[in-house]
Amino acid sequence: MVTFFKNNKFPFILLGSMLLGSVIGAVWGSGATVLSPIADVFLNLLYCCVVPMIFVSLVSSIANMENLKKLGKILGVMMAIFILTEIAASVYMAVICGVFDPAKGAQIAMNEKVGELTSNNNFLSMFTVNDFSLLWSRKSLMALIVFAMISGVALVSIGEKGKPVVQFFDSLSAVIMKMVGYVMLLAPIGLGAFFATLIGQYGGEIAGPLSRSLIIYLIAAVVYYALSNTLFALIGGGVLGVKRFWRPIISPTLTALGTCSSAAAIPTELIAAKQMHISDDIANITIPMGANLHKDGACLITILKIAFMCSVFNVNFLDPHILFTAILVSVVASTVMGAIPAGGYVGEIFIISAFGFPEVSIPIMVLIGTITDAPATAINSTGDTGVAMIVARVMEGKNWLKDKIAAKAEPEAA
Repeated sequence: MVTFFKNNKFPFILLGSMLLGSVIGAVWGSGATVLSPIADVFLNLLYCCVVPMIFVSLVSSIANMENLKKLGKILGVMMAIFILTEIAASVYMAVICGVFDPAKGAQIAMNEKVGELTSNNNFLSMFTVNDFSLLWSRKSLMALIVFAMISGVALVSIGEKGKPVVQFFDSLSAVIMKMVGYVMLLAPIGLGAFFATLIGQYGGEIAGPLSRSLIIYLIAAVVYYALSNTLFALIGGGVLGVKRFWRPIISPTLTALGTCSSAAAIPTELIAAKQMHISDDIANITIPMGANLHKDGACLITILKIAFMCSVFNVNFLDPHILFTAILVSVVASTVMGAIPAGGYVGEIFIISAFGFPEVSIPIMVLIGTITDAPATAINSTGDTGVAMIVARVMEGKNWLKDKIAAKAEPEAA
């Protein structure tokens, strides 16, 4: 037991700080929002590392590939898994909401005002920006990934002339990862302050009319988190994969819970992927792209919102047409949501457009999404690492993990 706590000291420190922050928020109430600047300092530093880390690591990984056909295969396998798991998550939550009405007993006055709604519904626009400077923003991660992939391919195509640049990116990647390690030293304070602010601001709603839907979601999210990640690891690496998956994934889970941002969790996910022996070329592509395109947790939230509003407006959620539309909307909406906290009204606009709900329902859906964002982000982020394990098996064979562990053990034995 002593060895276990010693080996997992940092995750326990993170968990303790988040619990302490929750208690402070519950006791202090809305006054706990004065701690938000402390949380912002940690998040801002982490965000500043995310953008260069994604660009540098992705260029380095692609540039070191000997065969670019491998890149195409990784992307194809990855996208297929992303879509399948999002559909599975949506169906899973639809079944739960069909059995347990999330809005049962809720008394909500639909008198909130809705301001001007703005959203970019052009899915393809997320892959590019119209100015080079806009690439270097966490709001343009997908466009940055596309640019990094083009840069990596260009380095491979020029052969020997590109070797010095590749070595530069390899060294720069190591430097940035070291910087991430320094920033993570502030995580206990930053995550504690974040949770104090969150609980202080929304504690009333958590214990109020939304409590039933939130409890349903929390239980469903915990079960999905455990089962889906175990299944991903089992498919990717067998029983050994499950054993190798759960210990490194604790820090990314807590980081995602504490920041409510898939982008902020990317650094810890890449560190965890190394500990799981996932190749850099697979992890550095799958995890950043997953932060933008793979959001099982967001699918769960979207289905919950739709089921909740269907109940409020007396719409039969179990109607086959409604169910099919709900699953389709959840997959599409989760894909176009930004990998940042409170990704905007995108999901809500998709919902009211598809189902004809009045605009006054948007504040309720936004509130549900805000309160459930933390567990959803944990599912989004850890699932990307699990998918990376499956991609590793497809690309490197079913014994990839055993082979890498054995290869690492040989020099140590010598």
